[in-house]
Formats: sequence, C-alpha cells, structure tokens
Amino acid sequence: MSDRAARRRTLLHDGWTVERIGGTGDPPGTLPSRPMSATVPGVVHLDLVRDGVIPQPDHGDGEAAQRWVGRTDWRYRRRLAVGDLPEPVDGTEGVVTELVFDSIDTVATIRLGDRTLGAVENQFHPHRFRLDPREVAAEAALAVDFRGPMDELDRRVAQYGDRPVNADGAWGVYSYLRKAACSFGWDWGPMCPSVGLPGHVRLEQWRTARIDAVRPRVTTCNDRLAVVEVSVDLVRDDRLGVGPALDITASIAAPDGRRFEARVICGPGETAGVARFEVPDPDRWWPRGLGGQPLHDLTVELRDGETLLDREARRLGLRIVALDTGRDPEGSRFRIVVNGEAVFCRGANWIPDGLFPGTASDAAVRRRIEQAVEAGFNMLRVWGGGTYESDAFHDACDELGIMVWQDFMFACATYPEEDPYPALVECEARHQVARLASHPSLVLWCGGNENVLAWRNWGWRERMDPAQSWGRRYFTELLPAIVAELDPSRPFVPDSPWSGSVEADPNDPDHGDRHTWDLKVEEVRELVPRFVSEFGHQGPPNRRTIEEAIGAESFAAETPMCLEAFAGRQRGWGGDQAQYDRWLEEWFSPATDLDGRLWRMQLLQARATTFAFEWLRLNQPRCGGALIWQLNDAWTGHSWSLIDVAGRPKPSWWAARHACGSRLLAFSVGESGIEIGGVNDTGDAWSLEGRVRRIDVDGRDLAVASTPLEIPASGAATIAIGPEIAIPEDPSRELLVAEFGEHRAFWFYGKDAWLSLPEPSFDLSCRPGDDGATEIVLTARTLLRDLHLEVDRLHGDASIDRNLVTLLPGDVLHATIRGAGHLDAGALRMPGVIRTANGLSAGGAIV
Repeated sequence: MSDRAARRRTLLHDGWTVERIGGTGDPPGTLPSRPMSATVPGVVHLDLVRDGVIPQPDHGDGEAAQRWVGRTDWRYRRRLAVGDLPEPVDGTEGVVTELVFDSIDTVATIRLGDRTLGAVENQFHPHRFRLDPREVAAEAALAVDFRGPMDELDRRVAQYGDRPVNADGAWGVYSYLRKAACSFGWDWGPMCPSVGLPGHVRLEQWRTARIDAVRPRVTTCNDRLAVVEVSVDLVRDDRLGVGPALDITASIAAPDGRRFEARVICGPGETAGVARFEVPDPDRWWPRGLGGQPLHDLTVELRDGETLLDREARRLGLRIVALDTGRDPEGSRFRIVVNGEAVFCRGANWIPDGLFPGTASDAAVRRRIEQAVEAGFNMLRVWGGGTYESDAFHDACDELGIMVWQDFMFACATYPEEDPYPALVECEARHQVARLASHPSLVLWCGGNENVLAWRNWGWRERMDPAQSWGRRYFTELLPAIVAELDPSRPFVPDSPWSGSVEADPNDPDHGDRHTWDLKVEEVRELVPRFVSEFGHQGPPNRRTIEEAIGAESFAAETPMCLEAFAGRQRGWGGDQAQYDRWLEEWFSPATDLDGRLWRMQLLQARATTFAFEWLRLNQPRCGGALIWQLNDAWTGHSWSLIDVAGRPKPSWWAARHACGSRLLAFSVGESGIEIGGVNDTGDAWSLEGRVRRIDVDGRDLAVASTPLEIPASGAATIAIGPEIAIPEDPSRELLVAEFGEHRAFWFYGKDAWLSLPEPSFDLSCRPGDDGATEIVLTARTLLRDLHLEVDRLHGDASIDRNLVTLLPGDVLHATIRGAGHLDAGALRMPGVIRTANGLSAGGAIV
C-alpha cells in the first residue's frame, strides 16, 4: 500500500525580508533603507529590536520609541524556488499545490509575482491560496503587504463610524479588526500593535482530497463504556467534479494497549464522514486532583482505493462535560460537571504571554501552565481580548489536567455586524472550534468578555443609535450555532459575565458567572456569587524584574518616591491612588523606603488573593468556581498578575497556592461570628480532629478548644467558634490559630496598622544541597507573619519551594533555594530579601 500520494508539506520559514513601504508613521533614522531579514514565524517588532532600530518596548522608554511601527505599512517578501515544492515539478500533474499561512497579522494583500492571490483581514485563522507549481519553479517573488494597524483603524472609523470600546477609544476602535485587542493597549499592558507572520508558512501538495478537520466527540462516558464519534471533514479537488468514493479509516490506541478501529466510506462528492467507536471499561480523563489524565492516540487516514491521500493524528481524552445552570431556591447554578461530578473550578485568567500575542515560545507557555499547576489550580480561562492559544498550550493542559474555559476573541467592545464582519467571524469560529475539538481539557466555550456587560451597564446602550449593531447576533446566534453544529458535546455561554439573557444584569450574583471588581480585599466576604470568573488586585512586579526593565539606577535613592520612575507603567483606572493607596493607607503603616513600598503593594495583592479564594471556596456549592485575574503577564508594569513577565512568582502567587490546595483549612465569618472551616476538593470525605487556640503575639495560650471537623467529598463545611475562644481581650496583640493535623490557619483581629506585632527575630542557617541548591533552616524566635523570601534579589534565576508562611515562636521552616548556587546566611540577610508583615504596624521594622 503506497503513501507516496499522501499530503506533503514544506515549511517556508527562511529567506524572508521585511521593509517599510508607507504609512503615516515617522520612522527613526536607524531604520535601514534596504530590506531587513525577517524571522518567520514572528512579527516586525522583533526584527526591529534585533537590528537595533528600536529598543525592546519593555525596556526604558521603549514603548514610546515604537509608536511609529503601528502606523507603518510593511512588506514581507520571499522568493520561491523549485526546491520549495514538496514534489518535483514533473511529478505534480493532478496535484493541488497550496500556499498556507497559519496566521497573518492582520490586514494584508498577498501577491506572487504579478498575481494577487488575495486580501486578508483576520489574524485568527489560516489562509490558503492555490498555486500553479510552475509559478514556484519560476522563482516568483512572494510578497505580503501589510497595512499599519493604527492607520487601518482610523480608515475604518472614517468609513463605518465611531463606536464604543474599552478606554473610550484611547486604544483605537480595535473592534474593527479581527486582531488581538490587547495589542492596542489594556489596563495592564502597553500599546504595541504589530504586523507579521506569527504562524507557520508552508507549501502543501495533495491529490484528490485532503483532511480539513478531525473533530472527536465523546457522547457517552462512564466507568463501563465510552462512545466516541469522530467527524472528519474533507476538501476535494474541485477540478475532478464530484470525485471518487473515498475511504476513511480511524483508529484509537488506548494507553493500556487496546486498539479500536472504524471505517467510513464517503460517497462521490461527499465531504464528511463520522466514525463511531465503543470503548468498554474506558480509562477516563479527569481534571487534576480527581483522577488521571490518560490520553488516547487517534489516527485518521484517507484513501482512494489503495492510495493513501492524507493522514492526521490527534490525542483525545475520554470524558464528558456539562454546565449545570439549573434553577434552585437561590437562583440558578453555574457549575462545571465532568464525568457526572461537579467540579469546583479554582484557577486564573490567561492573557497572551509576553508583548506580542501568539509569539511566546512553547517552553515559556508550558512553564506558565506548570506554575498554574504548582499553585493548585485546575482551570485557566483563555480571555477574549488576546488570541486563541497554541497547540502547545492545549497539549500541556490536556497532560496536566487543567480545564480550559475558552473565550472567543471579543472583549469589552461593541462589534460591527455588517459585512464583511459576519463572514470573518464565522470563518474564524469554525476553524477554532474544529481545531480545538480533540482537547479534553477544553470544557467550556464562551462568546467573549464583558461585551454584554459593557453594552448594558457602562452606558453604551444609551449612547448608541438603536439601529447600530454591537455584536449581539454573534453572541446569541452565530457562535452558539457553530458550537452546536461542530462541537455539541461542550457547553456554550454567550458572554462573561452572563446571567441568562441580554436584558438581565450580567453581574447578578444569583445567576451565572460574575466579575467581582466592585468589592476589594476583605469586602469580597459581602457577597457569594454563583461563580466568579474575574476578581483580583493589582500588584507590582518583583523588584529585580522592574530593574531589568527600567534600570537599577532609577532606584538608587531607595526612597518610596523612586517608584515615580515606574509611574508610566501604571495603566489601571485611577492610577496608584485608586489601585493601591486608598487600601495601603487603611491596612499598613506608611512606607519609609522603596522596598517597604513595594512590599506593601505586593502584600496587599496577596491578602486580597487569600481572602477571595478562601471565601469563595468555603461557600461551595452555592459558588461553583473562582478564577483570579490574572495568572501571567505581558510586560513589566503594574498589573493583576500572580507571575510577573519574567516568570517570577509574586507573593500573591504563594497566597493563591496556599488557598488553592485540594484540601484547605481556613477561618471565615458567618452569621454567628468567626468560624473555622475546611474545603475538600477530593473524592474522599475528610475527617479531622483538631483544636482552635487564642494566643497572644508571644505564642502563649489564652484559650483552647478541641473540636472535630467533618468535610464531605467535593464539599466544604464550617463550624462556629465559641465566644470564650473567639472574643479577644486585646485584639491588637491576640490571634486565633487552628491546628488540624498538618493543616494550620490563622486569624488576626485587625488590619496590620492596628496590630502590635513583635519585632521579627529568627535564627537562620544554610547548607549546600543537591545540584547546587541551598537548604535553609529558619527558626522563629518571635511570631513571623507572612514571612517571604524574595530570593531573585540574589540571582535572577533563583527560586524557592516554600514561601509566604506565618510561623509561631519555635516553628522551623525548611526550604530549598535553587538557581542561585550555594548561599550563606549573610546573603539571605541582605536588605530586601527576607520580609515579614510584622513591621507594617506603626513603628515596626519589616525584618
């Protein structure tokens, strides 16, 4: 059986150049007059940085220095040659030759020699152009001419009229382009809209027909049987008329060695087939913490008789998923259900990693997802203002058990529904739904982010002409219809937040998901929504990361005012006053130096993270999930990320890690006062015997009570603490400690500025560990609240395995530092490395 006729591919990544061809941007004198070499996949900014034309936009004033790039027209060019053809020219009779771009960002015209192949205006799906192989052999020049995105937005506003978008249009009316919205700026990122070829470019050759999409759908999955339907979509060579009958053979290889096969005949002219499998005693895929993540190898082959035409391979997980939105006495639920079991979703929102959406390396993307796993998360929401993530992203989530909430790319804007936009959106949605259908980690499709909320609640409905479209048809008709057609095994919600209809308040806490930005820090305890898909608090990057971006010399004076050098990186509404100062003034004593200011800002974010995760998890099952804004970052600026752009965890990441373990012990507030509670996100009941103590800040017991705690599987429970334990005599110098087995929780009676905590004191020793690591032993002489070691101050690659812990006198912390070589205690005692919250009350010292 020959496979010579199978589809063949040749990557076209080398030999590209890029040059300026017009636009209103005013380039610097450093821009060469001749074409520069271009990296493909990539975007023009990266080539300009490499050649020294512009600084890295995240360094110094680099953002301002690149403003002209987005107002410049660019040409990418490469000469094709006979060697680019997968098959020799004399063997191409009856062969379809196609030029394929996985992504073109964004508005461009493609030419081969004197022939215009087409014009494109959507970053989010591939573009295919049929070629005559003789054009390739003739060494014709391939050119992709881009319009500068900012100039293009201006042109479209002039053509179609203004419309409301986020930031009152300060970032441009970005909804006129099917391009990552955040590239035009956001409240956590810079304005760096680029152009380029961020996806693979290749030549493909095939005969008779090719496989266009493989869409596995698990329709039944229990411990006895899984039923899988694999839809295979074909594209035929239209020169052959209806064409011959074709044979589709699909096989599934299970991890235990079993193999299942199905065959489907596509009659003449037919372009789709469905292979059906029954898998007895299936090895099911589960979200992390509830079971394993076995992946099955799916292979699909297309034949014309004995001739192999095409072959595609996927991996799939056997599981079924649903969204429970049923009514109950309190409103309506919003719970993800996997394999029949409701799962509390604890996780984060994901934005494009780095400055230029779609260009992050596979290794960087996987590392971020590993950091989500290390934080105890089981879900990531791919936010609608970025881009559809790479195969590497989804592969990692499949392997690591991270559920994916997938937005379509619409965010905080009104979107035009007039031509050509519906066709652009439909093509994009069809491609992405088909592309991602095999991934078991994907559990929810969502129409976008805060579009209905903005139209209904931000005054846009009143400002707009009633006849002006705003995207409603996409969210309530087009997108749900495409999902129902191509991927009916997964649930769909029209937008986030969403409460059941366009006319309902999207942020109704009793229905659907909610974005909780109106309650901050401990105020989150005032409300229990059914699912919180956005919440968070700003926090600056780690100091080393800031210094790498703006220069250590900016901080030479070591005063709080040094942060003025970083003020241009604040894009949040209301600036530092609204994002930090009103809370810092309430919670902490004033900072007297730069490190103190940064520590207070970061600790505020950490405290807010703890309060929200603990509160929402303790209030399940009414609350079905908590997704913090945001996991990762785009640049070195003030943002809500848990991990800064250099990949360094902030204190808030450690707070999330403590609050998102599969089993959690935490204090809370209920109708009867202070409570102790537990969360159990495992499949087994959790029975605990422990005690709650009220102690003074010197560690002396003032009152003690023993109590059992019974927590059901996949549930939470709380018990009230009696007044003899809960009510302090001196709240400024007392705290509660709960100790149940290896779990411990703390309750302080006031904000730090009100407390009288001791000057921190501890003993510290270090010894060499394995593979160049340093093992540390830190013994607390006093209470140490929120002890945090910022080890990247010692070395940029340093990491630690335990952090942000509270120790009682006599407690011992064992931790391992990697990436910094062998350290001694003197290095760790350098200013800014070891910090505590003890000194955040009036007159205290941080360490």
